Amino acid sequence: MPEHVTLMSPASLRVALSRWENGHTAPDLVHTRLLCSVLELSSADAPGPLDEQDEPGDDSLFGVLAHHTNSLRLLDRRLGAPFVRAHTADHVQALEAMWESRSGADRRSVALVQADTAALAAWEDLDVGDHTAADRHFGLARQAASRSGDSTLLAHALGEHAVMLSETGHARRALAQVRRAEALPGLPMRLRAWLAATRAQVATWCPGEAVTVRQAMTEAETALAHACPDDEAALPFLALNEIHLQRWNGHLLVRLGDPVAGPIAEQALAGLPAEFVRARAGQVLDLAEYAARAGELDQATARLASAAKAITEVGSRRLRYRHDLLARRVRELAGRR
Repeated sequence: MPEHVTLMSPASLRVALSRWENGHTAPDLVHTRLLCSVLELSSADAPGPLDEQDEPGDDSLFGVLAHHTNSLRLLDRRLGAPFVRAHTADHVQALEAMWESRSGADRRSVALVQADTAALAAWEDLDVGDHTAADRHFGLARQAASRSGDSTLLAHALGEHAVMLSETGHARRALAQVRRAEALPGLPMRLRAWLAATRAQVATWCPGEAVTVRQAMTEAETALAHACPDDEAALPFLALNEIHLQRWNGHLLVRLGDPVAGPIAEQALAGLPAEFVRARAGQVLDLAEYAARAGELDQATARLASAAKAITEVGSRRLRYRHDLLARRVRELAGRR
């Protein structure tokens, strides 16, 4: 008997299959039945949901500390920066004290985790509009990455900081900083894809750089296509796959005023997992901006109302600022009719 279920889009299904194969998540009961049917397996052969499986353990110092950082990251993603920001900052400080008291391999393990955690703290600071704290945490992230000797973590911290620089009036400096990050040796292809997309984002803040934006996104797509699937587990601070890159592309095309931006952003939103609450709110803002540019003001207003609810839920001042600017613009356009 056929299964009457709504399937994911092909792009979303490719992402889901990759995550199931690599053990990051497990399929739900519906998809488990479908997979068993396709692969001619019995239900007894199928793994249970993730919360019924034994999680892979790593009781090393690095493993325990990194697990705590990743838990904070997942809480930030689901609940928003205001909920978790103080805990992340405390973790950064505890790691600094631990680094001072340790030696040898333990010291490097702590530095590796601190570089990731400090960058996370900085991003949360940026999200709530505390640029002073964000600058400090980005500085700590770069320092910890240098202590660890890890170019991947250093490149990530430089790239994230460049986003803040571009949004706070230092776009040219930000563009140069991303390019410095891209020049670091030994970077995995998934990170190279992320850096190219970051370069594209930063370039949208620089007048006359539309060609740079498009070229950088092409580079990002090429790099992601050559990325190793295992990079997802090795780079927990990067949420980058086909859906996320499509979301990013839609955002940048909206900023450029490209008429193809709307369908791209709409499709990316449909494939974006529900746990990315803040990212989904940003995508709805992209669609509101696209509608406003197209003169569809009623649709823009409806999108803004939808985004406002999610923005309030996660407490993002960064998104709220963008929402309020766009809402004011829509009101002005409506007043001219």
